[in-house]
Amino acid sequence: MGYVWSLFSFKGRSNRAGYLVVQVALLALWIALWIELPSHLSPQWQILDLPVTAVMIWVNLATTARRLHDRNWSGWCAVAVFAVNRLSYLYYGLFLGLSFGVDISIAEELLLVMLAVALTVLQTWIIIELFFLEGTDGPNRFGPDPTRATPQSLVGSRPEPAGVPDFLLSRASNSHQ
Repeated sequence: MGYVWSLFSFKGRSNRAGYLVVQVALLALWIALWIELPSHLSPQWQILDLPVTAVMIWVNLATTARRLHDRNWSGWCAVAVFAVNRLSYLYYGLFLGLSFGVDISIAEELLLVMLAVALTVLQTWIIIELFFLEGTDGPNRFGPDPTRATPQSLVGSRPEPAGVPDFLLSRASNSHQ
């Protein structure tokens, strides 16, 4: 149950794999709600759409904040990431709407294209930052490294050799006997 409650917490750090799993699950849930709820459920069940959406936004903000903590960024940047994503949905919808059937000047069209390029570059940087770059090595101001074992789990165990797999160590020790 600790993992479920960690989805709602803004404290601590989250590694790339955990963040990716949560984001894919949120995306799958959003697609399922977007496709299935409006057409198949009666109006009394559609009232659940708003609370479910609010929970999904909270989980998205919390996991993004923890992932940013792993990169040693403030969790408040998660609000900026959320805003950029929502603005891009709005902008691309407007851009596609204006591109088909609305007559605008060349200057306005150029401005729309420049904004599209800027939003695309910004979103690409956000994706690289959150999904591809490793977190800070070791503990930072937001907590311990989520990819490393805690000191309590190392009590009573032998220290790990740096970069040598266990099966090579056991082979080397068996060959000298």
